[in-house]
Amino acid sequence: MAEFAKFHLSGDIEDARTVLLDVLGQHGYRFSWETPTAGLAEKGSKAKAMLLGALSMHYKYSLGLQANPDQSVTVSIALGNTGVAGGAIGFSKVRSELDTLFTAVRQAYEMKGLLRHVEAG
Repeated sequence: MAEFAKFHLSGDIEDARTVLLDVLGQHGYRFSWETPTAGLAEKGSKAKAMLLGALSMHYKYSLGLQANPDQSVTVSIALGNTGVAGGAIGFSKVRSELDTLFTAVRQAYEMKGLLRHVEAG
């Protein structure tokens, strides 16, 4: 169970962002952006998660997009919360969800022909 995923891509940052938002949006995530290249993806209710623990999860992931000197792009998804409000089950669910997103995003970038390589850890 990973704590982060990084996707190294060909193409431009807008293509990378569009694919990322499409995939996460299909999984029910809403977005807030601090800058055009750094933001959060969230799903579920923070208040319900605090009250109900693992019965009502709140998923939060940090998103980053970075243009590289070699004309590639790096997209990162990292844990934005630990899931500890849900105990051991919540902790596991947050990491399992990241694994699910990793697979979905990787497949989308592969289908678009953008993926160079990936990292997870």
